[in-house]
Amino acid sequence: MGRVTKKGSTANMQSGEKIGSPTKLRHRKPIDNGSTAAAKGDYDDNDGEDGQGKGTGIVPQEDTKKKWRNWRQRTTFTFLMIAGFFTVIALGPLSTMLMVLCLQVLIYREVISLSSVPKKERDLPWSRAMNAYFLICLEYYLYGENMHRALKRHPWLEAHLQPFFAHHRFISFSLYLIGFVWFVSTLRKGYYRFQMGQFAWTHMALGLVVVQSQYMIENIFEGIFWFFLPIALVIVNDIFAYVFGFFFGRHQLIELSPKKTWEGYIGGGVTTMMFGFVFTAMLSDWPFMYCPPPNLHMTAFSNVTCEKNPVFVPQEYRVPAALSAALSVVLKRHIATVTIRPVQFHSLAISAFASLIAPFGGFFASGVKRAFNIKDFGNSIPGHGGVTDRFDCQFIMAVFSHSYYSSFIKVSTVTVGGLFSSFLSLNSEKQMELYHSIQEYLQSTGSAVGEAASAAAGAA
Repeated sequence: MGRVTKKGSTANMQSGEKIGSPTKLRHRKPIDNGSTAAAKGDYDDNDGEDGQGKGTGIVPQEDTKKKWRNWRQRTTFTFLMIAGFFTVIALGPLSTMLMVLCLQVLIYREVISLSSVPKKERDLPWSRAMNAYFLICLEYYLYGENMHRALKRHPWLEAHLQPFFAHHRFISFSLYLIGFVWFVSTLRKGYYRFQMGQFAWTHMALGLVVVQSQYMIENIFEGIFWFFLPIALVIVNDIFAYVFGFFFGRHQLIELSPKKTWEGYIGGGVTTMMFGFVFTAMLSDWPFMYCPPPNLHMTAFSNVTCEKNPVFVPQEYRVPAALSAALSVVLKRHIATVTIRPVQFHSLAISAFASLIAPFGGFFASGVKRAFNIKDFGNSIPGHGGVTDRFDCQFIMAVFSHSYYSSFIKVSTVTVGGLFSSFLSLNSEKQMELYHSIQEYLQSTGSAVGEAASAAAGAA
């Protein structure tokens, strides 16, 4: 960004005042510590500049009536958002993907607006259009890849679009190059630093918001369970961290966010792990959750069947002798074995990440807000702030859950759609060669399919 010289800066320098000194900071518009920030509770920010509570480790107090009014408002909209989230999930993968797309656009818009300088943008009329164009290019690339994967379950439709999918990445890169050339051609003397800063900020927003949240879409294709559980764990952690912080919070957790407390952090973490272990067992019996979507229009009321991933199959585990003896004393019955699904143990690892690491996504967002001297990214959700304020922890959670699933849980499978997609990439000569090879194999094994194919070939 370019350096702006304000009137009176010479006098300040002559009087020995340094730019950015505390004297100068006092003239900035302070952030009210009462209304919006107070509403955010334990797991939201109070980024006031007056320093109340800073460095003391004690959470700043607030008006009791205002505190309970904000509690009611925040709780009401929390339940409304949860109800809407459950509705979208029940409508199936297509509605869920559209929800993620809408969230990407809204959050990208809020993040981009932070670096907006209207006075300079009036002299650079294409700056906002370029922000939108780069978003469209990235969405086209990412959703094009996902559409190709979805159409593998519809082989004949994929066959008609194969030339398009074959060159999808080249088309995507060509679209990006058009935007790059467009940006370079609009560089103006006197605005170079500002324009380069905007270009870098746009790409950072695309990476942190759009690319990370795209892993939510990746999780959907592995099964709604792997999309739903990580998000639910973050929501539960956020709610109970707020509850524990609201009622018991006394000791500040991190200076970036004075309203965040150790009591909320620990209480939310323990509750989230217990919830994850039990909730996973409930979801593991629902094919809609653990089956990879056979199509995009599947809903919670569809009759879905698939072969279960072994982690969802209950297994018996022997209870250690010492623990068994203790349980016998407490429960007045002998327990030698317990039946647990392996995925429940995996859920503990995912819950631990949601409780211990994912909140740092929120801390990072707090740092961004302090850097730009704002309380919230927006005001679209009463009692919560902007969309970014509610989903700042979900991005890193989506990346972790997908990485964890791919590394420790995913079972490699060969599907008809995947084989057919490879078949379409062959030329006609290779396709016929493969066809005859399959036919010969089926005939040699005495398969009825092979005999029927031979009869059809003879009749032809």
